[in-house]
Amino acid sequence: MKESTRGREKKLKDQRFPVSLRGSWFGLNRNFRDLLADKLITPVQYTTLRNIYEFEGLNLNQKKLSILLSSNQNNLTAILKKLEVQELIDRRQGKMDGRTKEIEVTPLGVQVFQETQAIALGLQSKVMEVFSEEEANRLMNYLKKCSENLDLVEQGCKVFDTE
Repeated sequence: MKESTRGREKKLKDQRFPVSLRGSWFGLNRNFRDLLADKLITPVQYTTLRNIYEFEGLNLNQKKLSILLSSNQNNLTAILKKLEVQELIDRRQGKMDGRTKEIEVTPLGVQVFQETQAIALGLQSKVMEVFSEEEANRLMNYLKKCSENLDLVEQGCKVFDTE
C-alpha cells in the first residue's frame, strides 16, 4: 500500500533533513577553516581555486565558474579579486570571446592548491572513515540526487515565476 503524502511529510519533518545537512556542512567547513588557519586561503577560496584548477584549459570564465560553484557572479567577483591579489590566479582576455576574462591558476596557485588539497582530502578521509566503501558511495549518490532534484525544483520555481 502506498504511503500517504501527509504520512511521508510527517516522517520527513521528524528526520530534520535540513538541520542535519546544515550541521554536517558547517562542521566540515569549521574543521577545514581551522586546518587552513596558517595557509593563504579560506575554504571558499580553496573551493574556487579547486574548480579553476580542475577546469583549466576549458576557457573558464566567471559566468561558467559561478555555475560550477552554484554561486552568483557578484559574490564570486570578490573571491576572484582576492585570489588575484594573492597571485593565485590570473584573469586574461578570453581567447574565444574577447569580451570575457578567462581565469587561470598561477604556478603559486597550483602550489597552494596542492598543499591545501592534501589537507582537504585528509579531512574528507577522516570524516568518511565511519562509513564502509559501499555506504560512502551510497551517501555520495544520495547527495548527488538531492542536488539534481534541487536543480529541477529551482527550474520549476522559475517556470512558476514567469506565469
